[in-house]
Amino acid sequence: MEEPTSSASSRRGLLGRGLVVALGAVGLGAARSESAKAAIPASPSTTTLRLYARQLHLHSPSRVAGQVPEKGDRHTGYAQLLKRRGGQVAGHFTAAHLALDSPFAHAGSLEIHTFHLDEGTIHGLGTAARGAEGHFVVLGGTGRYAGVSGSYVARLHPRELGGNGTAEFHLTLAR
Repeated sequence: MEEPTSSASSRRGLLGRGLVVALGAVGLGAARSESAKAAIPASPSTTTLRLYARQLHLHSPSRVAGQVPEKGDRHTGYAQLLKRRGGQVAGHFTAAHLALDSPFAHAGSLEIHTFHLDEGTIHGLGTAARGAEGHFVVLGGTGRYAGVSGSYVARLHPRELGGNGTAEFHLTLAR
C-alpha cells in the first residue's frame, strides 16, 4: 500500500517540478525576446538643412587674392551663414583648407568646416575639386547638434578665387 502513495507523491512532485521548469522556460524566452528587441537599434531619423553663405573669403599666408593655390598651400576661410538666401544672419562659417595635387584624384583641397549656429555647431571634413562642389562627412556637433552624423554637399565661391563670395551647403543629418 505504501507503494501507490509513494508513487503518487513522486508523480505529483515530478509534475510540479516539470511545471516550474516549463514556467521558467517561458519566462526566460520572454526575457530573451525583450533583450533582443532592445539590441536592435532604432532606425535613425534624418533631417535636411540648407545653409547659404555670403561674404565668403579665403586667406593664405603665402598667396595674394586671385592667385590659384598650389600643392601644400594652407588657407583659412570664413563667411556669414543664412538659413535662406538674402535672409538674416543665422551664424558663421569657418574653414581650414590644405591644397592638394594628386595625379590619382580630382581633389583640389582637403577641408575642415565648422558651422557656428545659434543652437550649436556642426563639424565636417572632406575634399573639393577646384571650381566644383565638394562632398563632406559630418563628424559631429555640439549643443542641439550633439550626436549627429551625416553628410553634405558644399559649393564655395570665394572672392579671392574669382567667385562672388557666396556658398551653399546642403546637409543631411542623422541622429
